[in-house]
Amino acid sequence: MPDDRSAPPSQRLTRLHERLRRIAIRLGLGGGATAFTRVAYTVPRQIVVVTARHGEQEALWPVDWHMPVSLEPPMYAFSCEASGHGSETVLAAGFFVVNFVPAELEATVMAAGSMSGRDGDKWARLGLESAECAFVAAPRLREAVGWLECAVERHEPWGSRQLVVGRIVHAHAPAPGLRLFHEWRP
Repeated sequence: MPDDRSAPPSQRLTRLHERLRRIAIRLGLGGGATAFTRVAYTVPRQIVVVTARHGEQEALWPVDWHMPVSLEPPMYAFSCEASGHGSETVLAAGFFVVNFVPAELEATVMAAGSMSGRDGDKWARLGLESAECAFVAAPRLREAVGWLECAVERHEPWGSRQLVVGRIVHAHAPAPGLRLFHEWRP
């Protein structure tokens, strides 16, 4: 096998993807999105609720594809459907909030992911309370154990998803307690 360190990054990534595909097939996981999901979700992932407001439109939805991407300056990113109500609201507003939710909100958070904000007031339908943020023009979940107020720095399509990166302008330290996690199960 050639030394991958001398190859361009895109070629190394292609080789890595091919090796992972062959491993997935050997393990009987098949290929494509199903195999990817089985591999990527072998550990629980924390679920957050992203909130935003543009004019009268508000959005809130659960996200488990999220992560810090920089310490200096502090930045946070999440992945979402490019044509979804939430994504459109975040990009129009230029702000979003990452709400870290307690485990006891599991049923409510999962329900939030199964309904569209285009169909009316999700906050009321879910029985959630909002509170105004200190530094961005967006609502946050009053029930959140911690949150990050972010200004959109960058967004771009990545395959079937939209990657949104925000500069953290205010962080509220989390309160103690169990947070909500999700684990894929076949």
